[in-house]
Amino acid sequence: MIAFIPSKGRPSTKTHEMFEASGFKVYHFIEPKDFDGYDVKNKINIGADDQGITFVRNFMLDFARTNEIKHFIVCDDDVNKFGIVEGSRAVSLPNAEALLKPFNIFKKSDFALGGINQRQFAWSEKKNYRVNTGKVECCIFCQTDLITWRYKEDTKEDRDFVMQCLDNRQSFVSFPRIHLNMPAIGTGPGGLNDHYQNNSDAVWARKLVIDWPGYARLIKQYGRTDAKLDYKQKAKDMGLKVI
Repeated sequence: MIAFIPSKGRPSTKTHEMFEASGFKVYHFIEPKDFDGYDVKNKINIGADDQGITFVRNFMLDFARTNEIKHFIVCDDDVNKFGIVEGSRAVSLPNAEALLKPFNIFKKSDFALGGINQRQFAWSEKKNYRVNTGKVECCIFCQTDLITWRYKEDTKEDRDFVMQCLDNRQSFVSFPRIHLNMPAIGTGPGGLNDHYQNNSDAVWARKLVIDWPGYARLIKQYGRTDAKLDYKQKAKDMGLKVI
């Protein structure tokens, strides 16, 4: 099992420790200027500084193809817990144990992408899985052979990537009762924090709405401008199953 963690300005990240303790081989993808400051295994120098999240995401896709890695997880470097829902309670599990069952199911499937939920939303979920609806961001399961599209610039890259998945008539699966926990957007150093402080996410949200007319609309969430996408309708319009 393999996990990719792109990291910028967070040499003290501990996310990889959870994956490693649960049997994953973890690769970190790091900019040249930060490279020597990271004391982690399997460091990959992405060859350029300050090229943005799109650059590193596409670099990881190319790395997976070059190294014949068929299934992998891409996880943000500030995720600090994983867990499951028991009844109507979100419960944390040790390390990345919560990911083992859904990831193994994903590896045996014909889904291009997979995802889990955020802790604050998971407790109310009744379904163990959803097809072509739900969340696929922050911690993403990828099947390299089925991904033929690229990450795009200046947008909400995870959500746009899911819309491209559907646009290419590929399906995704979400496990809404499996969850992750991470700090609130824009509250920690490193990563995309500078962009959030400059409200770049509002620009990205508007770009998403422009790129996916009829399937995206602007909303206000937690005091920030965001975009809400209708994956379900897009999937139906592409002739894909929705569960």
